Amino acid sequence: MPMEKLYDAVTLSDCMQDPATVAWLAQSGVTLPGMIPPGRYPSPDEIRAVVDAIPGIRADYLISDTAWELTVRSRKDVSWAILSVRDFQGEAEVPHHFYFRAGWDEIIELVTMHLAKRCGAFVLLPDSGAAPKIVM
Repeated sequence: MPMEKLYDAVTLSDCMQDPATVAWLAQSGVTLPGMIPPGRYPSPDEIRAVVDAIPGIRADYLISDTAWELTVRSRKDVSWAILSVRDFQGEAEVPHHFYFRAGWDEIIELVTMHLAKRCGAFVLLPDSGAAPKIVM
């Protein structure tokens, strides 16, 4: 599956390990929290559990031995997003990096916020070159 990307999701703790990334976030106007708890990436099983528990949305899954993707749709309006797990090889219980291929910022941030409650803060890095967003 080609890797088209709207937003890459990276743990805030990973971003804070690289001084160049910290400088770039500060230069981009991103307010960094004072204390950064360790973060981690979710497993596809955790992503499914978190997304299925978000009220007001519907999720459709595309899963094979080498792909794990979901389309999230709002039940209230036309907003949607596509989340893809990177380098999936059939291990749904193993943590994976993820990214959003396409979608509306509101749904992307909603899903990321719910994942952050379980895994720690994420930084959404837009492929467009726009300012990154910290989601906690």
